[in-house]
Amino acid sequence: MSNSTAIIDIGSNSARLVIYEDSSRYGFHLICEKKSKVRIGEGAYAKGGYLQPIGIKRAYFALREFIKTIKLYSVTKTICVATSALRDAPNGDEFRKWIKKELDLDIDIIDGKSEAKFGAIAGLNLLPIQSGITIDIGGGSSDLALIKNCKIIDTYSLNIGTVRLKELFFDRNRPLHEAKEFIKKELEK
Repeated sequence: MSNSTAIIDIGSNSARLVIYEDSSRYGFHLICEKKSKVRIGEGAYAKGGYLQPIGIKRAYFALREFIKTIKLYSVTKTICVATSALRDAPNGDEFRKWIKKELDLDIDIIDGKSEAKFGAIAGLNLLPIQSGITIDIGGGSSDLALIKNCKIIDTYSLNIGTVRLKELFFDRNRPLHEAKEFIKKELEK
């Protein structure tokens, strides 16, 4: 295959693989897309942020399948990023090193501002907008970017994600006002 790039995104809920083939100097087209519900963040937020064995196992098997697909397509470049679940996990770097050893896959754990920036770039490329706000509500974080005249002006990342809120508040039957207070404090940061 000519020049092709695989991108793997490991989120709190899902891992995604996309493979693009270059079609011109600045053009590309999608040739493969896969998604796996790994839920690597499952149980983590309720346990001090530590990735739990079941999520680690699901992520490993999904990544192993992604690597097989990447080899099948003879991909020339692979980029793998991980977001909030690994970024916040005290054992996230340990997981990253283990995956490197087992699957020879380098995982770049990106910060929230980078995550928001990538979401904004996608929005600018895929949507007919010149100004606005992109919001990516994930399992561990919500990432926002302010766009004016097709330029990213600022980015924000908040520790307000669906899995995080579910595990910290709703799974524990904590009062709703505690969840509201948590969100309010995050918004004030």
